[in-house]
Amino acid sequence: MKAKAYNNKAKPTALSPHGGTAVLETQPKRATVFVDGSNWYHKLKKLLNANHNATKDEMKPPVDFDLRAFVKEMTSPDTLTDIRYYIGKVRRIRGDDKSELLYANQQRLIAFLQQQQIQLGFGNLISYPDGSYHEKGVDILLAVEMIRLGLEKKYDVAYLLSSDTDLVPAVEECRRLGREVVYVGCSLHGQSFGLTKACNRTILLQTKDVTPYVPPKLL
Repeated sequence: MKAKAYNNKAKPTALSPHGGTAVLETQPKRATVFVDGSNWYHKLKKLLNANHNATKDEMKPPVDFDLRAFVKEMTSPDTLTDIRYYIGKVRRIRGDDKSELLYANQQRLIAFLQQQQIQLGFGNLISYPDGSYHEKGVDILLAVEMIRLGLEKKYDVAYLLSSDTDLVPAVEECRRLGREVVYVGCSLHGQSFGLTKACNRTILLQTKDVTPYVPPKLL
């Protein structure tokens, strides 16, 4: 006799206290998104310029990229409960053109993120003698808050938009606490295999995943 094929789409059932069977419904998971701002900026820049024409200027990630709509789609069918964005805070130096420009651009970004009801966490942005700037304390703040909120059971699953391998110990601690962690990387920009290994699962973004959230006037 030929065996019937197993129905992979069938919902699990359980005995009902009233007799018969009852369908078990999976509760939606509460999702919090943790964004390493600088890391995300470079991911997004790479994705937006994947089909870059050398005769045109590179597209910079726009301040008004619709981050909330993007992460809501990315985390579906989980229930998005919080977005937390971490950056090094620019210290304004009056009379220094580069500092003034960085400060003005960051203030625009902060205003837009606050308008989208996104929580902000600030580390430091250190100026070096060669004119470059480097963040300090951003990854530590992100790691501490991811663990703290996991310990307080504020989320079921954390989506981590960062490829900083220094965050692996924080991921491992969150998983030890019973939280699920999803690493969100980029197919074109330095996938962290350390985070891929440490997290429950990995999402590698492609250009088509982000372009719908760029203001149409820029495309």
